[in-house]
Parts: sequence; structure tokens; C-alpha cells
Amino acid sequence: ALEVRPVLDAIGAGAHRVSEIASRMGRPATSVARPLARLVEMGLATREVPFGEAGSKRALYRIADPFFRMWFRVVAPNRGPLATMTGPARRSLLARQWPYLLASTWEQLCRDALPRLGEWLPGMRWWRGNEPEWDVVAESIDRRTLLLGEVKLRAKQGDVEELLGRPMPSFVGGRSVVRALFARDPRGLRAKGVLLIGSSRVFRSH
Repeated sequence: ALEVRPVLDAIGAGAHRVSEIASRMGRPATSVARPLARLVEMGLATREVPFGEAGSKRALYRIADPFFRMWFRVVAPNRGPLATMTGPARRSLLARQWPYLLASTWEQLCRDALPRLGEWLPGMRWWRGNEPEWDVVAESIDRRTLLLGEVKLRAKQGDVEELLGRPMPSFVGGRSVVRALFARDPRGLRAKGVLLIGSSRVFRSH
């Protein structure tokens, strides 16, 4: 059986689809199904599918814990060089990966916070082909309303305008929609028609 460590190495290096993980490892895609399932079972990885597509073949796999994510993104592939690097060189290596690490963790915190921010079920992502991706999609508890959200660390007024102008995805149907912008500090943004959710509310809910 294929061990799980090479699978974690591949995910940490940026491979998230089954085909990408298998290609990174030089193995057939069928050989990674069992170790991926084992990693999910142990809570070390998460299987992410687009909102409303529980059985989707478009699943993405991610390392669940942000500290493990940093280890497999920064430390594991550079253990040899890190042993001899200077302090500034190590900090530079981390700085190159830090935006991705910070953004991915912030997005997950925003999705996880939704049930504690109001009458919402847990949030998910949605993506399909070349259509605009939504960072957060959540149904209201009564299933009649959808929250469609974008997550930014540093939001600008243009992000609000882009969110207001973005076309509705096909799964909305006849349900009412709340557009939301999650930002670390949304102060100063004019957001008529957009719900602004800052870090103080997100962290207060955790």
C-alpha cells in the first residue's frame, strides 16, 4: 500500500486534484485513492467539493491543519537548504509562501464562522470551469436564502463593486441572495447591498 507521507508532500507542494497528486508522485491516479481516504479519516487532510456537489469528481484535497500546511509547504521540501541557510534567507523563504498560507487559513476561518454569525449553515467554496469562483457559499437554515461571499485580507472599494456586478451562479434558482465581503478591516468601505464582515466578528465567533 502507498504510504501517506508522499501524498502529504504532494499536497503541500501545491497539488490538490487527484490527478495532480498522482502526477507529482509519478503514480497512477488509482493508487492514491486509499491513502487520500486514510488522510481524510485521520483528520490530516480535507476533501473539498463545490457547493451542492457532494459526489463531485472535481474534489480538491488540502492539508487540514494550518501549521502542518506550513510545514509541508515550506519546511519539508527545503529541509536540507534550511539547515545551512542564514536567518535572513530562511525568513525570505517563508515570506514567499506566507501570502498563500495566510490567505488559505483566513478563507477557512471565514467559512467556519458562518453558523455562529447568524442563521447560516456551514460555508463551502464553489467553482466550475471558467465561471467566477465564490469563496463562501452557504444556505440559510430554512434553505430559502443563499449567502454568496468573497474573502479578502485587504479589501478595496473596487472589491465591493466587483462583488455587486458578479453574475449569479446557476444553482441560485429562485432563492434570495445575500452578497457578503469578508475582510480583515472593512472600515471605510461603502457597501450598499453588500454585507461586510470583518475579522473582529470572525474571530469572536471562534
